[in-house]
Amino acid sequence: MPRLSLAQLTEAVNGSLHRGDPATRVDHYVVDGRLVSTGSAFFALRGERADGHAFLGQAASAGASVGIVEGLPADGEPAPAALIVVDDGRAALARAGAWIRRYMQKARWIALTGSSGKTTTKEMIGAGLAARRRVHRTPGNFNNEIGVPLTLLAMPDETEIAVLELAMRGPGQIAELTRMVDPDVGLVTNVRAVHLAYFDSLDGIAAAKGELYALLREDAVSVVNLDDPHTRLQATRHAGPRVTFGRQMGADLRLEQVEDGFLPGATLTLAHGDRHWRLGLRIGGVHAAVDAVSALATIVAAGEDPESAIPAIEQLEAGPGRGRAHQLADDRVLIDDSYNSSPAALASVLDTLRATPTRGRRVLVMGDMLELGQMELALHREAGRRAATVGVQMLVAVGPLAREAAESARRSGTQEIHCYPNADEAAGSIAEYLRPNDLILVKGSRGIQLDRVVRALTSTADEVA
Repeated sequence: MPRLSLAQLTEAVNGSLHRGDPATRVDHYVVDGRLVSTGSAFFALRGERADGHAFLGQAASAGASVGIVEGLPADGEPAPAALIVVDDGRAALARAGAWIRRYMQKARWIALTGSSGKTTTKEMIGAGLAARRRVHRTPGNFNNEIGVPLTLLAMPDETEIAVLELAMRGPGQIAELTRMVDPDVGLVTNVRAVHLAYFDSLDGIAAAKGELYALLREDAVSVVNLDDPHTRLQATRHAGPRVTFGRQMGADLRLEQVEDGFLPGATLTLAHGDRHWRLGLRIGGVHAAVDAVSALATIVAAGEDPESAIPAIEQLEAGPGRGRAHQLADDRVLIDDSYNSSPAALASVLDTLRATPTRGRRVLVMGDMLELGQMELALHREAGRRAATVGVQMLVAVGPLAREAAESARRSGTQEIHCYPNADEAAGSIAEYLRPNDLILVKGSRGIQLDRVVRALTSTADEVA
């Protein structure tokens, strides 16, 4: 990661060095006092739950070289040996990220956002490019106004391509992150009914995601999902070159066919010009096939050869909570898609549940889908009807909204229903209802914590090879 002098860091954050040697260098940047190590720069951020200034002493004890603070500690209070004073800690962190972007001029920069599939697509892009390039990509879900600059500050000097995931909850946030990253390639995976609690309509969500396209430089390349009318429209906000993908005949990378299923994963065929490829993924679902095509289109937009990226994408495993398969006792299989949920994402995995052969029942453990605003009841009831339609024989509902889905599923033909107020109670009871050979799908919004159900069921499980 960049090794900056305190003089450079002070310039980057637009602050003033209160004390410390300007020549002292740091190469580790954190906002969590528990992650401080010798030589760290500690950004003391004020948050809703905690104030980083309260941990300056802890940071000093752990070896922090410098604290970036909004105000000086009182006389006698422990703090790092050097202090940089800034007007606003979060703004200073963002400025530091943007400074690193300008500092790392030789790298190529890819930024992506979208309502669903961001992280899987990001991992596919990163894995595919890493076959030939030194790649740095967003770790985990470091995709917001704090995570993105931290990702930039952790970027190794030898990086050739950076792949940054951008997330948002409201208007203006993608614009802020796009200005920080200033990408050479920009992708909006799709626009779906998520975060409706913060927007009046899908058009509002699309416009917020489309801020990425609007702020791309004219010499940058936009990557466009032709199958999504919202992304097609938003992509017109970028006047520069583009690479397109989808099922449409005119797409630069065209998805020709998908064989769906969780096990061993989706198989797809695609065309790029006069070249045709068949990919066997280790991740199930048509949505994963689309993610793979969008990743390959992004790799093309970055000027790299997609064929060299395909083997790495084929070997990529589903991440925890993102469709990972586990073999349980009595030949049961659990699909852990517990990381998050939305109506469109749930519909897609339910189609994959139906397409996956099983000798047992199809079981859905469904948690509330959050942040849907005034549409939440209607969307949950529709999800319940869809679950019954695809052949879910047992539905375990976790949360009050999922209960609405369960009642809808019952009226539509699902025979066995179990409802729980929270994940802990579901985790303690669900095993007694399972039968040999069951195929179990777990999906819910992150706030419902269905990972607790997954841990309860997989405590002695092995992942499916």
